[in-house]
Amino acid sequence: MGVQRFTGANTRETMRQIRQALGEDVLILSNRVVDGGVEIVAMSEQAHAQALARPAGEGESDGTPASESAAAESPAAWEAFNRRMLEDMRALLRESAAPAPAPGQAVRDAILRQLSQAGFSHVLCETLLETLPASLLDESAEEAETPAWQAWLERQLAARLEVLDSEEALFEAGGLFALVGPTGAGKTTTTAKLAARYVMRHGPREAALVTTDSYRIGAAEQLRIYARLLGVEVHALDEQGDLGALLGRLAQPRRGLMGRSGGKRMMVIDTVGMSQRDQRLMGEIARLGAAPVSVRRLLVLDAARHGDTLEQVVEAWQRASQEAGEPLWGCILTKLDEAARLGPVLDVLMRHGLKLCYLSRGQRVPEDLEPVDREALLREALDHGGESPFSRAAGSAPAAPAQARQQALSQGVLRQGEALETMLATLRRQVQGMPWLEHAWPRNHGTDSAFAARLMSASRQAGLRGEGAPRALWWSKPAPVRGQGQAMPLVALDAHGMPQPLVWPRHELPAGDEARFAWADSLGAEWHLLNQLPDVELLAGLDVQRRSWLAATSASRRVRHSGEWLRLDEALALGEAQPGITLFHRGRQARLDLKRLETTLAKRRGDGEGLPVIAWEGTWHDEADGRQLGRRFWIGSARTGFDSGSRLAAALALEGLPSLTQQAERLLKTRRPELEERAHRWQLAAALAALALHLAQAEAGWATDVRARLSDIAQRRCGRRPKALLEGLMDALSAHQTLRRAKGAGGATTAAER
Repeated sequence: MGVQRFTGANTRETMRQIRQALGEDVLILSNRVVDGGVEIVAMSEQAHAQALARPAGEGESDGTPASESAAAESPAAWEAFNRRMLEDMRALLRESAAPAPAPGQAVRDAILRQLSQAGFSHVLCETLLETLPASLLDESAEEAETPAWQAWLERQLAARLEVLDSEEALFEAGGLFALVGPTGAGKTTTTAKLAARYVMRHGPREAALVTTDSYRIGAAEQLRIYARLLGVEVHALDEQGDLGALLGRLAQPRRGLMGRSGGKRMMVIDTVGMSQRDQRLMGEIARLGAAPVSVRRLLVLDAARHGDTLEQVVEAWQRASQEAGEPLWGCILTKLDEAARLGPVLDVLMRHGLKLCYLSRGQRVPEDLEPVDREALLREALDHGGESPFSRAAGSAPAAPAQARQQALSQGVLRQGEALETMLATLRRQVQGMPWLEHAWPRNHGTDSAFAARLMSASRQAGLRGEGAPRALWWSKPAPVRGQGQAMPLVALDAHGMPQPLVWPRHELPAGDEARFAWADSLGAEWHLLNQLPDVELLAGLDVQRRSWLAATSASRRVRHSGEWLRLDEALALGEAQPGITLFHRGRQARLDLKRLETTLAKRRGDGEGLPVIAWEGTWHDEADGRQLGRRFWIGSARTGFDSGSRLAAALALEGLPSLTQQAERLLKTRRPELEERAHRWQLAAALAALALHLAQAEAGWATDVRARLSDIAQRRCGRRPKALLEGLMDALSAHQTLRRAKGAGGATTAAER
């Protein structure tokens, strides 16, 4: 046979036809893509040799296409045909020399893409791909969406997911189950759902509910309502209650009006919710392990949580459970109706070998608790696909851990450089000390000593009123911050007591209280917020100099009131209630209730004359649940025109500044390693913390805009949480520095650089 044309769905199929028709020794004359597949023109090497030896003019009558037969009618035509054939062969060789995808790469990519989009971890993806059968690798790119590998994938996942075999067997055996897990996972509702499923089959007589959650307001009452609806016993224990004794009594047979009956066959314990980092977690699990009857611990997991969080939760509770005598018995998944992807939580269960017992998809009792259909659940997980901005594309190389945050930030900043400039300009207008902070922010060039020189120069310029006089100053306790070895710097405040990113290290201040307040007076500070009450003579001197003050103190501080020496809390029992203040305390909205009393601080005990002052008592409560969060006492100047009560919210907020400064210092140590000198890093950390706290407390519209910009630039929701705002500010300053470098040396400078 001579030259023949073959057509197939793809190259592999067409070559299979050629080998069947012509054998293994063939010459490829041409190949091209046509409608419906690939066309290849080929002939056997034997036929090619015979054609070269055939005399000119001898055609073939074996069905050779007319064009090829015509090519053999003359030597010139045959030579032209051979040249075209040679060119086609060279083209085919060039195509073959191009890098070809690895065998089965299309199938690997398809599997990786589906697993990644469903939310499964790269660890599980790689483990599965290592076991991919060779028979599936033969599928071409065109065949990559066929069900063969899909069925294999579902089988592999099913083999790794352990589920409860039989609910009926579980209820027949009965026993004691403790639902454990983090806060907000839905343990109380799930406790009621599980008990309800038992009661529907076996009645309420042999069931009981127990709660050990004495921390969450209303937890016990919520369980009592469910128990009343189900007709089962319910018992509530506080933190000190004897859980073992209670469980022992419930498990023992009882004698009642109807004669002797067995103990409770089904008991479900709703435990207190705890963070995986809570130190009390070990004690709570140990409390369950000390019970006289065996307690099977069921971990309740919120399926909508991030995979890394779920990983930490399972590790923490499994470790605690093992140390208490036995591992977790199983788990229940809640909030599947809220989860964007089910892959993360199923991935965690598979890798930890945790048995999945039930699924919860809503709040209804008991309708929204269901046994596990393993195959249906896995199909649902794999169908929860689609692209996500929180996962990398399948097949792309992951960024190094140190680069991932910077890459995400850089992409956001490049898109919103104008928004960054607008935000910083707003801060310069509204916040005293912002230009100083930008100037003090370390560059990626220069030594630590060069930074120190800039820092000290900026502080001196601010101290000489280069940025305007501070309206007030915050004086922390002179003792070093716990665990830090350094005292908090002096911090500038605005007229309302909000902190500004302008600070002075304590060691740079003059020695002695009188000299320090004289120095502060030279700055133009109009009043002082003190973290502890100084000598009364010093306070009297401030009043004489027309400098107001407000100081925190203790309930046991003695005051002279109505001719008697009284503790401050006793004296304030006679005070007048004042309108409450709404504030944000540690990122949560709270209400500060106040009492006010005009009284006297004696200069010396027994001295009839004293210093007139205003005493304050403040108690603040969570706005959401009414829970009391704290109680404080202050004493302020009685000078006419000084409204100390309006500064109390700021005084309360500033209590968190030392710990926030410590967080800032740790972040600077990681992100700005060029800051080798700890004192310099501490001063900058205090300024950053002051600005973050200011933004968390400020109610003005500009502050709302800045918080929104920080969330946008940092690519996460900062809200009014000081630590999140602190990280967002660091990101913004670093991004601004990067943009300045990108513009090149000699470009436009900001007000902070001039």
